[in-house]
Amino acid sequence: MNNSTSRHMMDKPYIKDVIRELKLLGYEEDEATKILIIYYRPLKRSWGFGPNAYYFAKEVDLIHKAVIKKFEPKSGQIFIGHLKNQIKSHLKDKLELRDRMQITIP
Repeated sequence: MNNSTSRHMMDKPYIKDVIRELKLLGYEEDEATKILIIYYRPLKRSWGFGPNAYYFAKEVDLIHKAVIKKFEPKSGQIFIGHLKNQIKSHLKDKLELRDRMQITIP
């Protein structure tokens, strides 16, 4: 079922143009299709079909490169991955406190 939906999406001229632009940016056709499927929905929700295929493909490329980029402390990047666990533990503590006190905390 999911495969038929993605096939239907791949038949649209806009999607074909975006894949063609991704190929011009240096991606193989299979890789271009895979990364478009990964980033298509979030980008479409935020941008819609406003930009032409070239700009949509450039945005997909930019996001993909940012996602696969490795952390290099010498390059001036700041690692914030540890903050996710701190947020989770804070929320967990907040929920435990709420349960113990039986009050609602916004």
